[in-house]
Amino acid sequence: MNSSARCVAACAAWICLLSVLAPAAGYMTRYECATFDGMVAGNNLTVADDEPDKVNFFCKEHVNYTAACDMDIDPALGFNPSCNNTFAIQVFSNFQRALSVYSCREYSRIWTCDNCTVSYKRWLCAALYRRCKHSNPSEGSCESNFSRTNDKALPDCVMKTCQDVCYDVVRKCPVHLEFRCPPQNDLREYNLTDCNNLMRPQPASGSGNRLAGASLLFLPVLLALLKARG
Repeated sequence: MNSSARCVAACAAWICLLSVLAPAAGYMTRYECATFDGMVAGNNLTVADDEPDKVNFFCKEHVNYTAACDMDIDPALGFNPSCNNTFAIQVFSNFQRALSVYSCREYSRIWTCDNCTVSYKRWLCAALYRRCKHSNPSEGSCESNFSRTNDKALPDCVMKTCQDVCYDVVRKCPVHLEFRCPPQNDLREYNLTDCNNLMRPQPASGSGNRLAGASLLFLPVLLALLKARG
């Protein structure tokens, strides 16, 4: 088995393993809402092509809103992936490496690898840059010490991601990547309406009924991709 195949096999194994785990309860978080300009300037990023001394903002075409960033280290990962441009770039690079093993045309006559890549990047940006319900941080604040439970995964200041953002990846990417989404009735991190669709038109009610998946924990999936590097 070549290195690319081993990478994909490792990713698939991790995703299958982690898909059956429940989200960790009692995980304390401290969210703060950051404007688009604040995130770009505060992290010395750029959205232009003529600033070679700065790193390009990876999610610039999707995240043009105020984001709710978790300011604490995720104890399961050992670092903070929230609103993390470097982490987004690393994860996407590993995803492209895994995808390169497959011929997307053999998987689907409709969707190409480009379609898959666009959908995955959209989901990744939604997962790492959750939308704050307050477009202006001065309009309201997040709970100072939100404790994640099995019933409530996000504080009230965070807008849930539209379920179709996740399902779009399932539809358009090769099944061998084993990308999973939560079941349609699991709305702890996703929603059908009144949700973050990354500036696309809101999905019609019930649009998530077409597909069902098995995993809520997007961050362990991202970590699995990183672990498979090399």
